Amino acid sequence: MANPIWAPGVNGPELPNTARVRDYWLGGTHNTDADLELADHLVSAAPNLPYLVRTHRAFLRRVVTRLAKAGVRQFIDLGSGLPTAGNVHEVAPDARVAYVEIDPAVAAEGQQILGNNPAVEMLCADLCDVHQVLNSITVLDMSEPVAVLLLDVLHFVPESAEPAKVIATYMDACVPGSHLAVSHTCRDPFMLSAVGLFSAMYPDPLPPFTFRYRQEVEGFFEGLEVLAPGVVPIPMWEPDPADDQDRNPENFEGLGGVARKH
Repeated sequence: MANPIWAPGVNGPELPNTARVRDYWLGGTHNTDADLELADHLVSAAPNLPYLVRTHRAFLRRVVTRLAKAGVRQFIDLGSGLPTAGNVHEVAPDARVAYVEIDPAVAAEGQQILGNNPAVEMLCADLCDVHQVLNSITVLDMSEPVAVLLLDVLHFVPESAEPAKVIATYMDACVPGSHLAVSHTCRDPFMLSAVGLFSAMYPDPLPPFTFRYRQEVEGFFEGLEVLAPGVVPIPMWEPDPADDQDRNPENFEGLGGVARKH
């Protein structure tokens, strides 16, 4: 069997990589012809995918903007992918940011993209290994409030990894005044049928996705103060009047929310 298209560290520029596919859909330039070919295959099975990716990224921009205005100056972006196309350090240029990515190839490319920015770092680590992540961070002061971002990534974390416990461990390590932001594609017939259709059309193995229900996503915020407007369909979370994102929640089976630690 071929390596999965998402397998960490196996796909250099000559082979497709889902992180670079996301960069392509976000309007970035860090992608190759192989990535564009994979993007076409994915869209043939799931035409809404580019829209979903852009909706998650627009949520990131709105969340980071709101938190930066509230005085948050430190961010941990878990499962960040490539730090391009409107990512955290571009939205909040005065903040300190630790990006965390499991794929060594993506992390290495991300480090090249970021250059020698002393306020931003790119770590190669599994977000579920909380202690490794926290012990590797050098640009943040964990005695000060931090925003922990888990955006468009938790569908890669199976229940066997105990994602709620992982999130709670991160928040336990953060001081009061810290925040948690989550966006999650939810379980719906469209996503399930898209995964099945891709598997039937193409030989490339996909990762095992975990699309969760609303109550499961809401459970990730247990013990925290969920901020207005609550855990809602992502396009409805503080929509920007200038944003051209579709705000019809029936077009997007995904939820987002932000909470504060007291």
